[in-house]
Amino acid sequence: MTSKVDKIIVTGGAGFIGSYVCESLLARGFEVVAIDTSSGAKVEHLYDNRRFLFIQGSITDLDLIDRQMRNAQMIFHLAAIADPKQYVSNPLSVLQIDLRASLDIFRLASLYRTKVIFSSTSEIYGVNPNVPWKEEDQRVLGPTHINRWCYSTAKAACEHYLFAHHQQDQLPFVIYRFFNVYGPKLDDLGHGRVMTMFLKSLFYGDPVEIHGDGTQTRSFLYVSDAVDAIVRLALLKKAENQIFNIGTDEEISILALAGLMKKIGGFDSPIRFVPHAKAFGPSYEDIPRRSPDISKLKSLIRWSPKVSLEEGIHKTIEYYRNRVGIFS
Repeated sequence: MTSKVDKIIVTGGAGFIGSYVCESLLARGFEVVAIDTSSGAKVEHLYDNRRFLFIQGSITDLDLIDRQMRNAQMIFHLAAIADPKQYVSNPLSVLQIDLRASLDIFRLASLYRTKVIFSSTSEIYGVNPNVPWKEEDQRVLGPTHINRWCYSTAKAACEHYLFAHHQQDQLPFVIYRFFNVYGPKLDDLGHGRVMTMFLKSLFYGDPVEIHGDGTQTRSFLYVSDAVDAIVRLALLKKAENQIFNIGTDEEISILALAGLMKKIGGFDSPIRFVPHAKAFGPSYEDIPRRSPDISKLKSLIRWSPKVSLEEGIHKTIEYYRNRVGIFS
């Protein structure tokens, strides 16, 4: 291993965003250790890089995390359960991974003076009707017996802990609240993400299922734009100990998204509306609008998205279309 100033850990480093973060950090000359429970397929192309190490393991393995953090300058903590179906069906695992394991990582970071780059969520804002949301806006959540809010609550508690560690232990951090980042390698098709669920249905000619009436809006950011922002902020001293929305301020309804994807990909699948309760069970509550105010991000690093939604959808469709055998 090289010196402390050269080493960065990426939990969830073989996941969607994490794999791109690893590439970006390696391109900047850092030593990168990716920790992930997956097989590492998304980072196999990095194995020959002498500054890259992939470890198949869990963030719940404190001995593993401890060993790696002892000489690390920074940790991108991206590992989490971020599937709405899991929020409803397995809230205990969501809380154990997204909250409990994260708190152990923060404690070790304070011990070893390791800067924390934390992946939070736009779900922090809940159903606050005052859209677009600024980083300091109020949180408006549903009741605690609705499992849907366990993910948002876990991430919010982590944010509180980071501010507390900074106040009492001088731990440096940066917090990102992601708004629907998408692109190639998002995940295996159909596992909880709206764009990939749509793609799976479109490629197989199945009806595209829209939960609710489709009027709910989201803002979609292409992965290269997201990684450009988060890596630059992570390495910028002026960004420390702050929260940043990571997204685009262009909203689109879920129904319009389905139509746009059909048009760009030349698909002819019908659209079918499914009640939220049928899709997720009774312990779910939807968020009508989800859109960020990104003026803080733009102001600090002169950043703006470069990839339009149409271009990003085209690139994503072509990525999956060219994967050998996946649609045969």
